[in-house]
Amino acid sequence: MRHLESCFRTSLAAVCVLLFVSMAVSQDNHKLNVSAGGGFTVPNGRSGLYLNNGWNIDFRGGYNVSEYFLTDLDFAFNRSNLSSLALARAGQPGGYADVWSLTFAPVVRLTPSSPVVVYLIGGAGLYHRSLNFTQPATFTTLACDPFFGFCYPVTATGNQVVASFSTYKFGYDAGAGLEFKIGHTGLKAFAEARYNDMFTTHGKDLTYTPVTFGIRW
Repeated sequence: MRHLESCFRTSLAAVCVLLFVSMAVSQDNHKLNVSAGGGFTVPNGRSGLYLNNGWNIDFRGGYNVSEYFLTDLDFAFNRSNLSSLALARAGQPGGYADVWSLTFAPVVRLTPSSPVVVYLIGGAGLYHRSLNFTQPATFTTLACDPFFGFCYPVTATGNQVVASFSTYKFGYDAGAGLEFKIGHTGLKAFAEARYNDMFTTHGKDLTYTPVTFGIRW
């Protein structure tokens, strides 16, 4: 399951990048949009007690209904290390949490004709959370010499996942951003922040705010 999820994320990222590269060279009057970005993630509320600040990547694309309204599909991935409080309660030396989401995320541009476009974004969809506990471990692996063409065993240290828990739930996000036009190519730099709420069966929802910077066409 973990391998399939990794392949899904990699494939989706590759498709988005290819779309971005291919369409960025076309004319400015287009009906499709695509964007890619990354940044930092801040856990909110009770989630901030158990998660440290982390990082995010985001890919989005869709149809431009008009210059004011876009119907986008958004894929986001967030990772944060577990806080010292969470690790102490679990009795583990290390750990992290991953959250990926696939949401329908319509965009409303408030000032589409301005050099700096203000927009609102919000939507809902599927969220997946993975909680992983790790411990330091020693591994034996192979190191290969590219000059002589032979391999030999070496000892390396790192973190080993000793327990993992995952769940799928629905959730929503809402936020705002700024777009900065780059010349007359249709390219735009953007900065946005979106509050995310992933529903949970028991206890408080998982809430966090990714702040993302990137390029949109």
